[in-house]
Amino acid sequence: MSDEFDEILEPIAPRTRVTAPTGMAGPRLVARLFAAAGTPLRVRLLRCLMRPLGPLGAAGVAAGAFAAFLDPRGGGEPVIDLEAAAQVSSQQVHELARFVEQVEPQALQQFAGLVSTSPLAMATFSASALVLLYRRLQPGSAGKRSLRPPN
Repeated sequence: MSDEFDEILEPIAPRTRVTAPTGMAGPRLVARLFAAAGTPLRVRLLRCLMRPLGPLGAAGVAAGAFAAFLDPRGGGEPVIDLEAAAQVSSQQVHELARFVEQVEPQALQQFAGLVSTSPLAMATFSASALVLLYRRLQPGSAGKRSLRPPN
C-alpha cells in the first residue's frame, strides 16, 4: 500500500546569499535625514510621516511617542511645536517610517520631496552618504567605526 508521504523529495538547495530585508533601507534613510534636518524642517517632516496614521497607529508606534502630537479635537493635521520636534529621536522616526512604509509608501516619497526642497538637508545628506560609502569601501571595515582617512 502506497502512501503519499512515502515519496522522497529532492533536497532544497541552501541559499548561498543572505540578503537584508528590502524594507530596511528606506526607514534608515528617513531617520538619518530627520536627524540631520533643522527643527523647522523636522516639524514638516513629522507632519508628513504622521498624515497616514490614525490615533491607534500613532499610539502603537515608538511606544506611543507620536500620540502626543494628535489634535485632541480630532483635526487632520498633527499639532507639533518646535521644541517637541527637537525631542523626537531618530530611533523613534525609524520606527515611524517602518510603519508608514507598510501603511502608505507614498508618504515616504512625499518625505523625500520635502527634504529635496531644503538645500541644507540635501548637503547634510550628501555628506552622510559620502561617509557611508567611504566606510563601505574600506577593506576590512566591517566592524570599524573610525572616520579617519587612510595614512
